[in-house]
Amino acid sequence: MAGSQRMLKRLNRMAIVRHVKARSGLVRGELAGLVGLADSTVSVLVNELIAEGWLRQAGSRGNGAPGRRPRHLELDPTRLALLGAEVGDDYLNVVACGLQGELLFSRMLDYRHTDLGASVREVAGLIVEARAAVAAGKRRALGVGVGLPGMVGTDGLLRLAPNIGWRDVPFGQRLVAALRDRRCIDLPVTVLNDANAAALSEHVFGAGPAVGSLVFLSLGYGVGAGIVLDDRLHLGHDGLAGEVGHTILKPGGERCACGRRGCAETLLSQKVISRLATGREEPVLHVAELVERLEQGDATLRQVVREAGEHLGLVLQNLVVTVNPEVLILGGPLSRLQGLVDAAVESLARLSGELPYHHAEVRVCRFGLDAAAVGAAGSVLHQALHPLAQSQAGGDTGGPLDRREEGESAETKAALEVANAMQEAGSSQHRGAGHGRTIR
Repeated sequence: MAGSQRMLKRLNRMAIVRHVKARSGLVRGELAGLVGLADSTVSVLVNELIAEGWLRQAGSRGNGAPGRRPRHLELDPTRLALLGAEVGDDYLNVVACGLQGELLFSRMLDYRHTDLGASVREVAGLIVEARAAVAAGKRRALGVGVGLPGMVGTDGLLRLAPNIGWRDVPFGQRLVAALRDRRCIDLPVTVLNDANAAALSEHVFGAGPAVGSLVFLSLGYGVGAGIVLDDRLHLGHDGLAGEVGHTILKPGGERCACGRRGCAETLLSQKVISRLATGREEPVLHVAELVERLEQGDATLRQVVREAGEHLGLVLQNLVVTVNPEVLILGGPLSRLQGLVDAAVESLARLSGELPYHHAEVRVCRFGLDAAAVGAAGSVLHQALHPLAQSQAGGDTGGPLDRREEGESAETKAALEVANAMQEAGSSQHRGAGHGRTIR
């Protein structure tokens, strides 16, 4: 029963944090009604959360009644930190964020992957640097999420990163070992696909209320999609959903790195744009150079980018009619190319026909090149905020993006059932839908 009570307390504490995150300014009495607990219990839990750096008290709210005015609560932006990393095909990016996605540290560097071990050690070094930076500001890091440029299964294995030649790599486990070598032994590591991470940047740290469905298109060396449906990151049967770069747009077309022909990546990736603009396979132009050439009026490149945008519009149209998301978000390095997004939106409008029954907002991501790293950091926060989902997944995967405003008492009952089942099952594992694999 002790395990059940611990789970129940975790659940109630994080339910309080979720409500405050969604509606900053709540007071303790309002929280008691929302989570279905006694005022005294909520007060004890809130005091703990304040002491640990999750929440802080701000100004009071008057209602004209005599007596002590209640203090409203908000996320504490000063004491906790989330670390995130993106392993790009030709760069590394590591950030540290506050609980609302504000950047505290950012370090991006161009990087050519030649040896897996060297890449892992480089990432570990950047993470240690980020952790030291937040520690110097008297913040505690809750964990680190890592977005990887390929297919990441629900078991946390990087199945394939075709553009850098990695296959069946336990990247998270190797990173944990590299961090231990640097005496960083108490930092949980979560690994997930880079496009899924980028989708979390918008869902967890969005500027307004979280939307129920969105698709994030990550455009660079590869093309991938992170899909949020009904407030859950949709992973698919094996965790490999969203590989839209390997949907066939041109049957019998050029061979893709995945082995098939005519994939979307053979028509609108960074390699393809560079080759069509220069007439050479190598070297692949850096996005910064492509941006500069466009600014200088390179007519050939401008036409290549426009054609790539038209192909991108076809990808968007297929997603709109298949997934029917509320928002389509374009991000990744190629989203910086002048004319690409405009061409894609025009292509989407044209392909929608005279009766466009499916409607979706299309916009560029708000975090720019930091989107995947920030979203990877967001995966750490999401796991902390959803302990029930994490327990249902055996304690080592992130849970669904469950955004509840009511019904916490039902969630509390479920927590007791889950915790009891876990005790009875002993060491047996329960795996469910999640957004990443956590290695401790």
